[in-house]
Amino acid sequence: WKLRAIKTTLYVAGGMKRDQPHLSEDKVLLQALRDFNLGKLTSDDTGIFMGLLNDLFPKTLDLVPRRVDKEFEEEIRKAAVQLSYQPEDMFLLKITQLREIFEVRWSVFLLGPAGCGKTAIWKTLNRAQNNYGEKSVFKPVNPKAVTRNELYGYLHPATREWKEGLISVTFRDMAN
Repeated sequence: WKLRAIKTTLYVAGGMKRDQPHLSEDKVLLQALRDFNLGKLTSDDTGIFMGLLNDLFPKTLDLVPRRVDKEFEEEIRKAAVQLSYQPEDMFLLKITQLREIFEVRWSVFLLGPAGCGKTAIWKTLNRAQNNYGEKSVFKPVNPKAVTRNELYGYLHPATREWKEGLISVTFRDMAN
C-alpha cells in the first residue's frame, strides 16, 4: 500500500464513523478497509486480502456487516431491469462496489476479459444514479486505442509546447 491508499482509507473511515457512531473505531476501520478495497481486487487476491484482514482484526470480520444502502440498491435493481439485465446478487454487488470506489476516486479502469460485464456494470450504475437524482456522467475511454502520449498528453520535444491528452480534455469537458 502507498500513502495515498492509507489517506483514502482514513477519509472513508472518518465518514463511516460519523454515519455509524455506535461502531467502535476498529470495526469502522475494518469496514472501510474491506468495503473500499474488495472491489479493486482480483478474485485470486480477495482470499489473501481477507486473510490479512482476519489476521489484523481477529474474530471481528464476521461481526461487521457490509454497509448497505437499501434504497439505492433497489434503484440499481430497477435500472438493471430497464436495461434488460438480470439483477443477480453478484452483478448488484459489483455495481455497488464501483459506486463506492467513485466516492473516493474521479476515474477508474474497469478490467476484465471480453463479455464479463464491464459495460453492463457502468451503464447500470449510470442509469441508477440518474434515476436516483444524482447527476452522473460517464465517458468511457479505451486506452488501448491511443498511444500513451495521446492518452495523457506530452511536452513536444522541439517546440516545448504542451499537447493535451485525451484524459485531460475529457475531464475539462466534463467540468464545463
